[in-house]
Amino acid sequence: MIKLFTLIDNAHEMQIKPNEASYNIGNRTIELINTSEQLANAMKTIEKTPFVAFDSEQKPTFKKGEASHGISIIQLATKSKCYIIQTKQVRDLKPLIAILEDENIIKVGSGLRGDKEALFRQFRLKLKSTIDLENVFKSLSSKNQLGAKRAALIILDKNLQKSKKMSKSNWESKDLSTSQIKYASEDTTVIYDVLIQILKEYPFTIEVMPSFFQEQYQKSCI
Repeated sequence: MIKLFTLIDNAHEMQIKPNEASYNIGNRTIELINTSEQLANAMKTIEKTPFVAFDSEQKPTFKKGEASHGISIIQLATKSKCYIIQTKQVRDLKPLIAILEDENIIKVGSGLRGDKEALFRQFRLKLKSTIDLENVFKSLSSKNQLGAKRAALIILDKNLQKSKKMSKSNWESKDLSTSQIKYASEDTTVIYDVLIQILKEYPFTIEVMPSFFQEQYQKSCI
């Protein structure tokens, strides 16, 4: 317990070591989804999953007053897969919207406030049954608010490489680059891996999780 609190309290002072291993998605496969059929099939698999990691990407705006382009990519990650959904390429998003609003499927993210606002603006949907890792860390220590990169460093001992160039790239592109796919997948799977490792290494942290997650965790032994 003391070890975890110390890591969180000192997270922003920690420096990445020269030989620090880079984070990667491990043995997962990546599925790029840009058709309604692909989406429907993927969501049937997600329905059987107790929880997924969630993230989204938007094409950036560069001019003052320029309207938001909206969400271009939604990523969902499980233990074995990462789905990269090109929302502006898929005609029928109903299966995805149903999953995001399903109270029985827990969505875990980091800094979810902006995602929730964007989802409601664009699709009039409310992201339900969510866990925000930033809030989990905040409940364990009021000193620091940690994003995915720092969380990976202190929990996984891995360096999550977050390129600003990639984060500001054109996510509306029909053909995503290898670098974009790498960025989008790692940014999502790291959330899943951090949560699993916290629960494994520091079992007491289950007590700061929402009750709906505790119930699911006890039933499925995630």
